[in-house]
Amino acid sequence: MKKIITSVAMATFLALGINPLYAGSGHSHGDHGDGHGHSKVKEAQAKQIAMKQLNSYVSHGKLDKSWKHTPLKSVEQKMFHGKLEWVFTFNNPNEVKTKNKNLYIFVNQYGKMTGANFTGK
Repeated sequence: MKKIITSVAMATFLALGINPLYAGSGHSHGDHGDGHGHSKVKEAQAKQIAMKQLNSYVSHGKLDKSWKHTPLKSVEQKMFHGKLEWVFTFNNPNEVKTKNKNLYIFVNQYGKMTGANFTGK
């Protein structure tokens, strides 16, 4: 019986005690600013995310098909709640509603789409 308990204890120690050693130095969980461990994206990457979201809205029927080939009007970075975000403005001259001619898509500095609206706020 003592031999079984010793064997189980040794197996548990080996499984739990040595396993963290295999993680290596590249698996650090240090502070990256956003709490998610992502790296910041450049404008080109954020633009791809915004374009993909625009196309998704069209394909899911949330925006009219006239938005499909709408060009990017402008790009800027703005602070929202103390955090910097990319703001992509798309202008659709074919949009019937005047107040909905500009669509603003927001992407945070880590590449996550944080919102979209027609006001830019």
